[in-house]
Amino acid sequence: MRHRIVLALIAIASATACKKEGTPSPDTQRAAPAAGATTAASTPAPSATSAASNAAVTITNPAKGATTGNDVKVTLRAEGVTIAKADGKKVEGVGHYHLFLDTIPTADNVAIPPTSKKIVHIGTGDSTYTFKGLAAGPHTIIAVIGYGDHTPMPGRRDTVNFTVKK
Repeated sequence: MRHRIVLALIAIASATACKKEGTPSPDTQRAAPAAGATTAASTPAPSATSAASNAAVTITNPAKGATTGNDVKVTLRAEGVTIAKADGKKVEGVGHYHLFLDTIPTADNVAIPPTSKKIVHIGTGDSTYTFKGLAAGPHTIIAVIGYGDHTPMPGRRDTVNFTVKK
């Protein structure tokens, strides 16, 4: 008997809810914008974080697992970002390449150190760099896109492991 009453109450509640389906509750009703007007809720502003996180770099040369000579030409491709000369400014969606050879990259909120044997800033807007005279053996390159002020973008990085032949 109790089950029948519970089922009847559920059926009544469902039928009542279905009749009101087309009418939003008072707390979800919003005034319609005037013709041609937009609202923040209807047109979300682009997020700086999402723009930067869409940035990606791909190492197209050397290939993953390649065997190379002592001079290794690295070729890069970017997606979701404009590659430009380093200008000292942090502008969303604009950056330049950095290469880390046999070392780990800096954290996203830490400026990339100056160019050294293991860290290269390609601040010219170019997409290639040649490491000259690498020692024989295994090596790792990690490519990172950084802003004009040399802080890393939080987007996707790429890593290639390769071997310099003896």
